[in-house]
Amino acid sequence: MTKTKRDLTRRDFLKKAGKVAAGTALVGLAPGIITARKVYAKVPNINFAYILSDHHAPLMVLAKEWELFQERYKIYIKPVTEHKLYDFFYDGSKIAKVKLIPTKKGPDLEKLVAQGSVDMGISGTQAIIMSIDKGVKTKIISPLQTAGNVFVLKKGLPMNNWNEFVKEIKGSKSQFKIGMPGPHCVATIVFRSALDHEGVSYTEDVTNRKADILFINMKGHGNLISALANRITEGIIGAQPFPSVTINRGLGKLILNLQDVPPNKRWYGHACCSVEATEKFMERDRDLLLKMMELIVLGVNAANGNKAMTARACSSWLGVEEAVEKVAMPTLNYTTIPSSQWTDSVYTYVKIMDEMNMVTQKLRGKRGKELEPLVFDFQYTETAKDNLRLKKFIV
Repeated sequence: MTKTKRDLTRRDFLKKAGKVAAGTALVGLAPGIITARKVYAKVPNINFAYILSDHHAPLMVLAKEWELFQERYKIYIKPVTEHKLYDFFYDGSKIAKVKLIPTKKGPDLEKLVAQGSVDMGISGTQAIIMSIDKGVKTKIISPLQTAGNVFVLKKGLPMNNWNEFVKEIKGSKSQFKIGMPGPHCVATIVFRSALDHEGVSYTEDVTNRKADILFINMKGHGNLISALANRITEGIIGAQPFPSVTINRGLGKLILNLQDVPPNKRWYGHACCSVEATEKFMERDRDLLLKMMELIVLGVNAANGNKAMTARACSSWLGVEEAVEKVAMPTLNYTTIPSSQWTDSVYTYVKIMDEMNMVTQKLRGKRGKELEPLVFDFQYTETAKDNLRLKKFIV
């Protein structure tokens, strides 16, 4: 594979640095220093995209609490420009620059992946599925977070649980409005499947007055707050922490975590956000990808192990009150383990998305284990965990 200056791998970097060191010994210090600086400037870049949500808390913990990871593991990202650019250190040596790219929702992030602007990212699982279906060369390389999507109704409405909600709106003459982050988001897919089970009709077409529910596309999780604050809708569905903001402000009340919708909690522990990497990045620098996954595994463990620290990190990063994050944290779980339950939920996503004509190409008609070689590539995460076990950083 032909290497360009732009695609300088860590291995190339180390080789060139070695040559510089040898040259310094032969021709004198000053020329060596000048050349070393040129090589140093070519340290590999990783464009890492994510969504502005506490679903991606492990990344925020890694960025905000970097000194903790420096002290414990010598694997960390140190800020150059807060929230934007970080130096990636491994065993005390700088091996890459990490550019963080924020987005509002999975489909926005996936557009960047399709354009070749992203090497790795944390995105909605269903959004990654849609990219793969369209032929974008990317794979899910690890789970990151499960559940964390909730259903909130306007405070004061006479419905306090799922059954009361269904009974009130099913067949009602008054159409009920619910704000969603987008039609292809995890929360929307899970919620729609529950409505189908209950026989509740819904639409996104404002001219359709016969449907029980009218979905209003708020175009991003962050806009869900205004749906209730500005009385655009009577309810919202979406990712934390934004629903909890409405509860904290006295605008809304929690009806249920969407992983608990019927039938029989089939969505319990469902896949929500996952880590993806492009095939180009996998081919370009496997070693660097493995080290990034070691970092992410450590971030996930820290985020789960200290929810108070995680709430502080998310509060600071997202600009929401810490009290909001403390409410949100119990609804969130971070993991890098692709359990059978997690994997089955991905299979269910594809089945439902196929039935809704949301996948129409590469994944059309694919079911169960047929999807594994097309969607997953867990080898990097498993090798990263093996490396961390050898260092006794994890068990």
